[in-house]
Amino acid sequence: MADDESLPLRAAVKRAIALIRLERYSDAEPILRKVLATEPEHYGALVHLAWLLDLTDRRDEALETARLLIARWPQDTEGFYRAALIHKQDKEFDDALALLQSALKIAPFEGRLLRQYAQVLGRYPERRAEALAAADRAIEVDPELSDSFQTRAMVLVDAYRWREADSAMEQALQLEPTNSAFLIQAGIVKLRLGEIERAREAFTSALRLRPKPHRVREVLDTLETQGLPAPMLDVYTLGCRALAIPDLGTPGTAGTDPELLRTQARIATSMWRAAVYNHTWSKDSRDRCRALVTAMLTADPGLVPARQLAAEIASDDDRYEDLVALAKPLIAEGEATRALFRWTVYALEDLERLDEALELATEGRRRFPDASESVSLQGRILAELGRHNEAVAAAKAAVALAADDPGALTSAANIYKRLGLKDEAKAAYKAILRTAPNQTTTLFQLGSLYMLAYQDHRAAERLIQRIELPDVGGDRTAVLGQIRFQLGKWDQAMADFEAALATPMRDPVTVPGIILGLQLFGPPKRFQPLLDRCVAIRADGTPAEPPTIQKLRLAAFTLVKYGALTEAAEVLAQILEMEPENHEATIMAKVIADPSKPEHAEAIAVVFVEDTHDDEL
Repeated sequence: MADDESLPLRAAVKRAIALIRLERYSDAEPILRKVLATEPEHYGALVHLAWLLDLTDRRDEALETARLLIARWPQDTEGFYRAALIHKQDKEFDDALALLQSALKIAPFEGRLLRQYAQVLGRYPERRAEALAAADRAIEVDPELSDSFQTRAMVLVDAYRWREADSAMEQALQLEPTNSAFLIQAGIVKLRLGEIERAREAFTSALRLRPKPHRVREVLDTLETQGLPAPMLDVYTLGCRALAIPDLGTPGTAGTDPELLRTQARIATSMWRAAVYNHTWSKDSRDRCRALVTAMLTADPGLVPARQLAAEIASDDDRYEDLVALAKPLIAEGEATRALFRWTVYALEDLERLDEALELATEGRRRFPDASESVSLQGRILAELGRHNEAVAAAKAAVALAADDPGALTSAANIYKRLGLKDEAKAAYKAILRTAPNQTTTLFQLGSLYMLAYQDHRAAERLIQRIELPDVGGDRTAVLGQIRFQLGKWDQAMADFEAALATPMRDPVTVPGIILGLQLFGPPKRFQPLLDRCVAIRADGTPAEPPTIQKLRLAAFTLVKYGALTEAAEVLAQILEMEPENHEATIMAKVIADPSKPEHAEAIAVVFVEDTHDDEL
């Protein structure tokens, strides 16, 4: 970067910078324009004009100015940095990445470039390891700069690694404890971890610092998308006051104002989808959503987004008749979303009204002819009705519409599973995984197919443990625990169950799933305390089922099937404690105690199943 040649021009730029920092943009811009009229290549004026234009959301002009910087100062990184920042804000990540790569060739150890490079790379799921490496290099270059640790946290958030992100945000706050933006980001991470009180402290501290309105809006948006937890309601109210807007998380506050009612419906929908029956506040959030819907529909009975939310609530509450009654008028009015069609078709399926379900699914396909999801929904019901050829045709049509969308392709493959065409389903899932090897839903669906259709728990374990996204609801981890339990990997299974119970946003099905799986096999004595704890968490007054010899017998045979002889011996010992004269358990215990004897090995071989180990897994 060359020195400015003119002291008056340099002084003018300094005055413009001071005005920009005071947010007096209209006063600063003419000064910079005047400098550039005198000296078109003036470095300082170009840099700060690009900054000012970005701050005032004139991004096209800001980008044009940044490109002028690149053209006139090609060996300086400022123009590349500024242009990349604008592209990043506009979510044009490919363009931002190319500019940052060019800048890093000029200055490979410039901290701000590394930080922005890490943030952009983090937007590409397949490149998050590179993003984290870039963030770590930024910390090495600028270890005393809080932005370096904040960048690391952002990359970890992109990868759903909330615990590590929390640690990085704490390091950033140690260096800059009164940075309101950092406090807000720290609160978001803590909220994701289910640490409500710590999140509350972070948000409250940020709001006391009187952050800019867009930061306050970030707090409100975060709370809304997390179900407006009851312990955070006062924080939400503080934020609403700071922005001088009504608290739309409270019933009745929108009055009859159409715009406020639509906004309130959006907030209530976000709340409903975020709240889960995991924390004490979750039920409160959902009860408030129900009250919000009642108030909105009282104010405007025809309010479409409120009626749509009422239908979604009825679906989640398993009130299928209510859902159908709410959905049909919305469908007739042309206000039904693809999701509403899906919920209603599922409801009719559960009500065993399959002809109506097919009629509605067919209408959904007519309304959304280019949506693979709609075709898959019709195929699902055709499969349930046993209309094999039509269901297969629907699956093929859904695949054609899905293009390269792994989720849509998985829905199409599910039709084959419903038809009992396990080999066709397996082939379809594998085809998806060849191009999207870490697609969560596909891995889980193929894992369940191996479990249920092929009775191959080893393959199921390999698939499900490949899933990279953290399991915030615990349900997937609980399934992995059930698999490992049957494989005789009891230490891992116990750790899986404990991890599932400790998830910050535990899914409603997680605990009942653990109970069901353990009770099916006894459970063995060492899992009884865990089962008792799950029953206590469920808290519905239904006691745990007592272990029976028949259930334990199933556990023993399952364990022998997978070669877990030590664990099988433990189960057999439990049976013999309950019934010392049990002939079958006595014989099995003797066989397992000395498996090397030829006749014993032969007996075990009758039950034991080799691992075929599919090479594609």
